[in-house]
Formats: sequence, C-alpha cells, structure tokens
Amino acid sequence: MKAEDFTDMITGAYRVGFMEAIRAYEPSRDLIRTNEVKSWLKMMHISPKKFEYLCDNNMIKTVRKGTGINSPIYYSKSEIIRVLFTSRANFLHEMEKMRESILNNPA
Repeated sequence: MKAEDFTDMITGAYRVGFMEAIRAYEPSRDLIRTNEVKSWLKMMHISPKKFEYLCDNNMIKTVRKGTGINSPIYYSKSEIIRVLFTSRANFLHEMEKMRESILNNPA
C-alpha cells in the first residue's frame, strides 16, 4: 500500500468518526435534503457519479420526513461518508490482493 493510500485511510476514518459524533450530538445537522446533496458533495470533493452509483445499488439509504408523497427526502451525511470510506477501503484491499497475487505468481 502506498503512503498516500494509508494517509487517505486515516483521514477517512477520522471523517467517519467526526460525522458519527455530529450525528450523535446534533442529529438534525446530519441530515441533508436531496436538493442540497449536489453542492455538499462538491464541497466534500466527492464524485456525484460515485454517489449515484452507491444510491442505485442501495448502499446509501434515504429517509422521508413525513407521511405525505411530497414530504422531503433526506440523506445522512455520516452514512454517505461511511459508505464511501468502506468502498475505498475495499477497493484498496482488493488492489493489494491483486498486487500480492502478481508478485507471488510471476508469469
């Protein structure tokens, strides 16, 4: 694993912990409306395509506040960060396994 990957993992873990703390102490600050997600993703340097992929595969859940059909839909910021961190960690783990496989089985 490269040093910058390791740094990204530490930073990601810190973000997840920070967002979980916000969620625990101020639950209302954790939720974000659907129409605000795009600007928040841009601010957090998260790819909208990656977010859409995770939503399409039901990895990120939505919360509807209210019972009506027009009730606003919210996302949890901490859940988004947690799922992105987990997917990045899984990707790095798979890359490391591939690298070890190539080094152990030279052609």
